Amino acid sequence: MDLVMHVLRRIGGRATTLLPFSLVIGIAFQDVAAAGRPLVGPLAIILLMLALARTDWARIRSLLARPGAAIALGIAQLLLVPLIVWPIWQSLGLWPGLVAALCLSAMAPGVVSAAATAGFLRLDAPLALLMTLITNFLVPFTLPPLALGLLGLDLKLSVLDLSLRLAFIAGTASAGAMLIRWWLGAERTRHAGPALDGLSVVVLMMFAIPLMDGIVGRAEADPWKLAGFVAGSFAGMLMCNVVQTLIALPFVDRRAALTAGYCSGGRHNALLMAVLPITVDPDIFLFIAAVQVPIYVIPTLLQPVYRRLLTVAPRD
Repeated sequence: MDLVMHVLRRIGGRATTLLPFSLVIGIAFQDVAAAGRPLVGPLAIILLMLALARTDWARIRSLLARPGAAIALGIAQLLLVPLIVWPIWQSLGLWPGLVAALCLSAMAPGVVSAAATAGFLRLDAPLALLMTLITNFLVPFTLPPLALGLLGLDLKLSVLDLSLRLAFIAGTASAGAMLIRWWLGAERTRHAGPALDGLSVVVLMMFAIPLMDGIVGRAEADPWKLAGFVAGSFAGMLMCNVVQTLIALPFVDRRAALTAGYCSGGRHNALLMAVLPITVDPDIFLFIAAVQVPIYVIPTLLQPVYRRLLTVAPRD
């Protein structure tokens, strides 16, 4: 057991190095990626469960005592950011499917992995977790009208159905986190924090592998288009990150603003697969595959940037 804990602690300390490697595994072993498809949903629940078990609940309570800032940041992520980036993408003359995908991505809620990776980057992980939950709760009410108004895309989305689906994920993860904290106790949970971080990295790596299913076939069929979509997804994530950070900076401290920007950059694009009609431009589904690359690579690229910015900013 001591050896396992030691290995997990070492893995947790090398998260940003290991996460891009999981994409290589998924690309190299396409049969494994295809076989792992059914695990995507359960792994998302486990990832959120570990984030909830690991989080600083004193910080969560302080945020919930004055929830206005977190709610405002979540609303800005779902409404202001897409309204700002939409005309920019429209003006660049890109593939229509890529433009639609970038806009839809900016309307999506925060990705479940944001809380875990925010912790690795020394951002405000409890705030990232809260923003993830808030945006996933609100997205059934914001995504359909935005998609219709900006893109003319009628999602025919059942608000109740999507809300129940997201509530199931959050509820199951919360129950699992409570069991972990009850089983370990407060002191042992705190002591096991680095090992839980390592376990989160392992789950993140397992989560990435099935998302690479089929990407080799797409690369062989049209390598330049896939490369363009990967580049576009990098640009989309970074633009949403910067826009949200600039929106937040006048109202919150630098660490919170950087955390909000990071959450805005990483969106739950896979959710779109569940709500898009089958008649939609297939390039949007190509984007959902391509955007997994920056989701796993950008934390590594941004780590030195955040380290530099946070050395001159007070941490809460």
